[in-house]
Amino acid sequence: RVVMLWLWVALLLTSVLAATPPGPGPFTQNVLPQPVPGAQRALTPDGWKQGKLCDVSKPPYSAKNGSNATAMLEQALADCGDRPEGGTVLVPSGLTLYTASLWLRSNLTLRVETTATLLSTATGKGDSPASSIDDAPMVYTRRDSLMAWAHAGMLNGARCLRLKQPLVGWDDCAEWSHLSNVAIEGGGTLDGDGDNWYLKWATTHDSNQRPMMLDLLWIDGLTIRDLAIRRPGYWTIHPTFSNNVVVVNNTVVTYGQNTDGCDPDSAWNVYIAGNTFSTGDDCIALKAGRDWSGRMVNISTANVLADKNYFLKGHGVSIGSETSGWIRNVTIRDSKLNGTNLAVRIKTARGRGGGVENVLYENLAGSVLAGISLSLNYETKPATNATATPEMRGITLRNLDLQAKSSFLVCEGLPDSKIEGIVFDNVKVSGASGQTCESCHIESRHTVKPQIKCGDHDLAN
Repeated sequence: RVVMLWLWVALLLTSVLAATPPGPGPFTQNVLPQPVPGAQRALTPDGWKQGKLCDVSKPPYSAKNGSNATAMLEQALADCGDRPEGGTVLVPSGLTLYTASLWLRSNLTLRVETTATLLSTATGKGDSPASSIDDAPMVYTRRDSLMAWAHAGMLNGARCLRLKQPLVGWDDCAEWSHLSNVAIEGGGTLDGDGDNWYLKWATTHDSNQRPMMLDLLWIDGLTIRDLAIRRPGYWTIHPTFSNNVVVVNNTVVTYGQNTDGCDPDSAWNVYIAGNTFSTGDDCIALKAGRDWSGRMVNISTANVLADKNYFLKGHGVSIGSETSGWIRNVTIRDSKLNGTNLAVRIKTARGRGGGVENVLYENLAGSVLAGISLSLNYETKPATNATATPEMRGITLRNLDLQAKSSFLVCEGLPDSKIEGIVFDNVKVSGASGQTCESCHIESRHTVKPQIKCGDHDLAN
C-alpha cells in the first residue's frame, strides 16, 4: 500500500511539474499539404451547381427584397442541406434579406451572390423589438476560447445535442453534432449590424456572451470565400474544433472592442489567403483554448498557413493569448501591412499553459505602429504550476522590412519559462529602435537592424 501511495504521489507531482503536451486535432491527426483544399463543394468555381438548388427568391420560399427572411432561409437550409448529392441555398444578386441566427448543414453551399446581402436582425440594441437580442438565442458554445453559454452567431455550425450529467465546468457538452463539406461564398455581403453589442449591450452584460458572427464549430471541410464580411458584435470568422478550413479572398471590416477578423480556435489544417483585413482588434488571431477549460478540452491548433493577406487597421497576425492546447506549425508569409498596430504578435500568460512553437513569419513589409512583440507575460500574474505556465520556442522571423513608429521589439519571457529558439533572419525595422528584453534569447542572422539586445547573457539571467 505504501508503494502504491508513493506511485500515486509521483504521478500527481509529474502532472503538476510537467507542462501539458500538445493536444490532438479536432477530427484527425493527419496533417494536410498546404494549401489545404477546404470543402469539396468549393474545389471548382461551379461546385455550388452540384445537387439540389434552393433559390430563396423563388417558390416555395419567395423571399422579398428588404424582408425578414429567417423562416425562408431556415426552410431552404433544411431542404438543401444534409443531402448525399449536396445542395445550395442561393441568395441571388440584388436581394437584401434580414435574418436571425441560422444553422448550416453538411454537404451545403450558402451562396450570397454579388450585390446580395444577408443582414442580421440580432443587432444587440436591446430595445424594442426584443428580437434585437432574442434573434441570437443562447447556446452552448465557445467564447473567448472558453466553453460557455452565449448568444448564437449569425451563421452557426454544430450544436450541443446533450449536456453532461453532472456538469463538469470545463466542457459541459456530452455530445456535439458534426458537419462536413460546407461552403459560404458568392461575392455578396454578410452584415452583422453588431455595433450595439459592444457599444451598448456589453456595458451592462457579460461581454463574452456576445455573438460571434460566423460561429462555425465542428466542421470538417469548410470554405469561406469571396465575401464582404462586416460589423460583427464580437469575433468575425470563428472556425472552432474544425479541420481543413479555407478562408480566401474576403474583405473583413470591423470597428469595435474585440472584433477580430479571423480566429481559428483549436483548428487544424487552416489556409487563410488573399484577404483584406481592417479590424478593431486582431486581424487574424490563432487560439487553442484558455486556462483550465482550454487545458481540459486540450485540442490544439496546428498546420496554419496565412498567405498573401493585406492588413490595414488592427493587430496584424496574432498568436494567442489563448494557448492552452498549444499552437504549432504556423507560417505567416508574403503579406503587406499598412498602418497596422503590430507586424508580429505572439502573446500568452501565466494560467494559460500550453504554448507556441514552430512559427515562421516571412516576407512581411509595410508600415506599423510597433514592430515585434513576443510575450509570455501578456497579463501579469503570479507564478503557478508548470501545467499552467506557457512556453514559447522555435520562432523564426525572415525577410521583414517594416517602418515602425513607437517601438522595434518587446520580448518578455518568464524566469521559469524563458523564450528560446528565436531567430531573426534579415529583419529590418526603421523609424523606431526601442527594445525590451527579459528572459529571452534571439539569434541574429544576416542583416538585422536595429541590432538585437537579447543575447546569450539574457538567456542566462
